[in-house]
Amino acid sequence: MLLFRMTYFALLRLIREPVGQLMLVVLPLVIISVIGYVIGAYQGMEGVPPLDRTAVLTIIGVQFFGGTYLMSYLNDDLLQTRKWRIYSLPIHVTTYSSSLILSCSLFSTLQGLVLVLFTTWVFGVEWGPLAWVLLVLFIFSLFSQFVHVALTLSTSNFKLAERLSEVIGLGFMVLTGLIFPMPNTSFFDFMSSYGNPVSLGEMAIFGMLDHHSKQEAFISMGILLAAALCFMLISAWLGRRRLV
Repeated sequence: MLLFRMTYFALLRLIREPVGQLMLVVLPLVIISVIGYVIGAYQGMEGVPPLDRTAVLTIIGVQFFGGTYLMSYLNDDLLQTRKWRIYSLPIHVTTYSSSLILSCSLFSTLQGLVLVLFTTWVFGVEWGPLAWVLLVLFIFSLFSQFVHVALTLSTSNFKLAERLSEVIGLGFMVLTGLIFPMPNTSFFDFMSSYGNPVSLGEMAIFGMLDHHSKQEAFISMGILLAAALCFMLISAWLGRRRLV
């Protein structure tokens, strides 16, 4: 019960972050809107319009950067500015950090939902079952949070952790082939599909559409969930070393 109460107050804290909402909601909307007016409803390969693929990859890619909220809170509350004030509270650090992870995951998912609804209503992007899309966004957001926890706790320099986050996030987007085509090799083919969490999210969503294989959607979701659990274990191990 305490965890959920703390998660609620952490969500209220997140709502008062206008810069993050500007960067992770408004900016993607502008990018997708510009692309939408440029390419319109042109039908791409495999029956998926280029706008649909661009919107899905952009929104899922943006979900990764939602982990920067958590990085900032972990650094300020448990490593730097408010460290001793938080540690003096009658709350175990595990409960506190878990509430931050859960609240940031939910908040990032809600931001993704806003983008999904916008692209559906304005550009007619086909997302498939909304409940499944929300599940994909939430699992991907959890993956992102745990990756950012690992980055924050494994480096002593917060600025370095931020730069690594940016490089990893942009690298995921580049490897999807959205920004420019990747070389036609087995390595890049793998990294643009099952080796890339952003591509896994894309396949999990498109796989649930009527003209695609649902088996691919479940496989992609399973791999993404396994990756999230793997980084959760890494984060827990790092947390025991630096926070407990």
